[in-house]
Order: sequence, then C-alpha cells, then structure tokens
Amino acid sequence: MSIPSPIQVPELEPIPEALLREPLEFIYADHYRQRCICTALNYMIGNPGAPDVADWAGAILAYLERELPLHIADEEETLFPLLRRRSKPGDQIRSILGLLAEEHARDEALAAALRAGLRRVAAGTASPSWDAFWHAATAYSEVLLRHLSWENTLVLPFARQCLSAADVVDLGRAFAARRGTVYPD
Repeated sequence: MSIPSPIQVPELEPIPEALLREPLEFIYADHYRQRCICTALNYMIGNPGAPDVADWAGAILAYLERELPLHIADEEETLFPLLRRRSKPGDQIRSILGLLAEEHARDEALAAALRAGLRRVAAGTASPSWDAFWHAATAYSEVLLRHLSWENTLVLPFARQCLSAADVVDLGRAFAARRGTVYPD
C-alpha cells in the first residue's frame, strides 16, 4: 500500500496574475510552490511505486521548465539589482544577494539532472536509474530549501523595508511583462 500524496497538483498551478500587484507576495507564493515541489520529491523518492509518481514527475517538470526560469529572472534581473541600488554600502544584503546569485548558477546543474530524471519517471522508464534520480531529487531539495530560507528570512523582509511604493509597482510591471501579461491596475 502506498502513502497518499502529501499535496495536490493544483498547488503547482500558476499564481493568479492579480497577485502581480503585490510582487513580493507573488515571490512568497512561488516560494510556497517550490517548497511543495520539495515535499513532492521527497514523497516520490520514498514511494517509487506509488500510482501518482508519474503525474507528480510531469507536474514538477512542467514547473521547472516554464515557471522556475521566470522566477529566477524575476530575482536576478529585477529584484536583486533593485535591492542593490536601494541598499546602503554597509548593508549585508549585498553579499547575501551575491551568494544567492551564485547559488542560482550552481543550482542549474542540479535542476538539469533532476529534469532528466523527471522525464524518465514521467515516461515510466526510471527503474534502471532510480538511484540517480534519488540523488538528484535529494540534492535539489536540500539546496532549494536552504536557498528559500535565505530569501524568505533575509531578502524579502529587507525588500519590504527599503522599497518604495513606486519600486513595488515597477517590480510588478516587470514581472508581468516577463510573463507576457498586462499589469493588473
């Protein structure tokens, strides 16, 4: 008997566009989806024979291929540069942003290995390489959870303190443009 899935696939659906009016909340919401992915990956590696493993693999793969690149671009191209401009010379946030940017680059190698494994799991051909998938999923989850912790406890609270109302609107507009949608006025 397999353990029931800990979360539902709808938790990985796109975030409502209306939340772009509150881009920091939009990021928090996406971080929630990423934590759900870690939960689902842990479920998958603990229950390789569960009937919903292939569905989960497909849902996570879709997120990693479509949504995650947008999220990383939101941070790397829009939020982090804005926070660097708004920070003061002695603020620790500059070094933290540098570390997170380095992690984004390193994480791509883990994500590539994970995507390859997810493709095999989704297609039902993971058995010969389940060990490699297990290692990729475990490493990715560990790194991602640490990364999210830094962003949620340090970066986003700093952003709340230092960004103006106009900065927040600019962030929301940039996020909307990146997604090819109209900023919800």
